Amino acid sequence: MSRGSKRAFPAGNEIFAEGDQANFLPFVISGKVKMVRYPEAGKEVIIGVFSAGEVFAIPPALDGKQFPATAVAMEDSKLLLLPQNEFRSLMSSSPEFSAAIMDRMCGILRQMTDTAQIFATPSAEHRVANVLVSLAGDNAKDGSIKISHRRQDIAEMAGLTVETTIRSIRKLADRGLFDIVHGKIHIKSVESLQAFTK
Repeated sequence: MSRGSKRAFPAGNEIFAEGDQANFLPFVISGKVKMVRYPEAGKEVIIGVFSAGEVFAIPPALDGKQFPATAVAMEDSKLLLLPQNEFRSLMSSSPEFSAAIMDRMCGILRQMTDTAQIFATPSAEHRVANVLVSLAGDNAKDGSIKISHRRQDIAEMAGLTVETTIRSIRKLADRGLFDIVHGKIHIKSVESLQAFTK
């Protein structure tokens, strides 16, 4: 896409803050970005993680209101920032672009439903299992899946402390729901993990 401007964001840098005016639509060209909220001082909750090829923060960019959460680069990342007026123009003039955005919106809504399910679950082990099922995503049918996220990322997505998350991961591994190889989680059967969350 030739429109918009490309910007590099080193790991840990803020792309926009909750409450900022949404005057652009962000596309991830490379790297990884998380959307976070801070429900209380010192506590961070991840509500979405976006990788290369993904677009996010669509509703606020479309209506021009405020961003509902803060976006932070999880690793060195490059983004395309499409101005809101150009975004709206493309939505009107390009059926292909509009369809792709609507498809992505559906995916984001599904992620929001998954997040709500995670926080509605009182058990730490079930919260972690739900996060892992969500991270496995569309790769669920490809056999063993490696989860590359850090324990801290999983904790923030589950709304738990890192210590509680580590204990829960160990308990789930002891149940045989996945293996831990060189510190990384390898899910053998997403179906088994899904069954545990029911």
